[in-house]
Amino acid sequence: MYQRWFSPLGNLEGWLFEGDIDDTTTPEAGSVFLPAGGAAQVLQRHGAQKQLLQAGNLLPRQWDGLSTMLTSSQVYIQDEAGTLTPVTVLAGPATRSSLETRTEFDVEVQLAP
Repeated sequence: MYQRWFSPLGNLEGWLFEGDIDDTTTPEAGSVFLPAGGAAQVLQRHGAQKQLLQAGNLLPRQWDGLSTMLTSSQVYIQDEAGTLTPVTVLAGPATRSSLETRTEFDVEVQLAP
């Protein structure tokens, strides 16, 4: 997944997340069906799609550049045609762990339902 975002200097930065992507769905309040004489049944729940993006084996400067995504005014997914789709960066599993001089960066993004 190719992410684009505005850096603190106003540049449109980019990074191709080639690591594992964890797709999850968080249900939100949705449609319910009330059958005659029976209990309510949920027919459909519309949820926001979340993806955990992971990048590893990064140099400290690469990690510092990626971390600007967390405070960016806008983050996008860019598809093969160059179309930018806004996403929301969620606070949470953005981490920095160190193995000698290499680091890893995980961030969760939420796509529009």
